[in-house]
This record gives sequence, C-alpha cells and structure tokens, in this order.
Amino acid sequence: MFRLGWQVLRERIATVVDPARARRAVWIAAACSVVVLVGAVALQLAFGWAGTGVRPVVVIALVSLGLGSIVLSAFRTDRPLDPAATINGRQVRPDWQMSVRWSVQPYLGRRQRPVAPEDRAAVLTDVGLLQRGLVRQLTRLTPLLGGIALLGIAAFARSDVRPIALLWAAVYVCTLPDLVVRLGRSERARLAALAVDPPAGDADTGKHGVDGSKVRLPGD
Repeated sequence: MFRLGWQVLRERIATVVDPARARRAVWIAAACSVVVLVGAVALQLAFGWAGTGVRPVVVIALVSLGLGSIVLSAFRTDRPLDPAATINGRQVRPDWQMSVRWSVQPYLGRRQRPVAPEDRAAVLTDVGLLQRGLVRQLTRLTPLLGGIALLGIAAFARSDVRPIALLWAAVYVCTLPDLVVRLGRSERARLAALAVDPPAGDADTGKHGVDGSKVRLPGD
C-alpha cells in the first residue's frame, strides 16, 4: 500500500499544489531562514549560546533550517477547488476526514472489501476528494514535522535534552508514512470500484475515474 500510495502522491501533487503559491512560500521561508541564521550567528558571537567547537555550526544550521521549514508549512500551497467539490449538493472541505461518507469508509480499511454496485459512484466521488485532502496534508505536514525534528536534533546536539526526547519527534514524523498508506488504500478502493459494473441506468465514470488517475496496483 505504501508503494501504491507513493505513486498516487507523485501523480496528484501537481494537480493539488499551486506552483505560484509554492514558490512564494519557499522564498518567504528561505528569507526567514536567512534572518534566523544571521541572528543566531550574532547571538553566538555575543553570548556563545550554542556551545563551543564545531557544535555551534551544527546547531545554528539545524535551527535555521528547522524554523524555515515550519514557516513554509504555515503557507497554503494548494490550488483552490474549481469547480467547488460537492457531495449531495453541499460543498465539502478539502480535508480527508470530512470528504468520505460512512458508506465509503469500509472500503478504505486495512483489508480489501469488494465494492457493492450501489456504492460504486460514492466511492469514485469520495476517493477523489480523499486523495486530494491526503496530498494536501502531506505537503503541509512534511515541512512542519521535518522542522520540528530538526529543532529536536539541534536541542539534542546542544545537550539540552535527553536522547529519549527525540523519540517524540520520531513518533510524529512516522505519521507521514501512514498518510501515504492511506493514499494507497484509497487508490485500491477506487480501482475496485472501477472494476464493478455500474447499476442499470447509471452512467459510467470512465476508465480513469473521477480524478483522472492512471495509477494501477503493482502487477497490473
């Protein structure tokens, strides 16, 4: 599921992330990193807060990169929904927890379940929103959790924390692979729905589904 989810992520990130917004966020984050770097160096020369020897170089670099990554995560880089995504005529949030109906959730579990014909349209509709929300979360959480991890390593390098404290940063970072696995499960459900004949009178959504994905299960 992780490999399938990674394929979905690589395919859909270009449709979720707005390049103009992403460039602006990167430039602002880079500028913040430079400001932090200059300030940290000045404080080091004045007070020696990062220690002595080679340690200050490592600590200051990690702090600058970590804070820059956190700033990057604070900016929205996703494209606006156009047209607005709706379910049953009501607009939905681009969030994976809010975009999946109860009837679709059983197909997104660890074990694969055959998609019932009456749920086919709901699965194809909701999975597109689900995948967009997961990709959006990954693009925002990755720099945030990465920045927190870098700050934790910097604190450890400065000998201000015990090694066990780094475990908390590792636990949070491990949520990222879980989101990729969820992407894989959603794609598995979408492919299973495409393999089911639509009920009589329902129009087929096409070979690629509502999101245009061309990802296939390994071995297909």
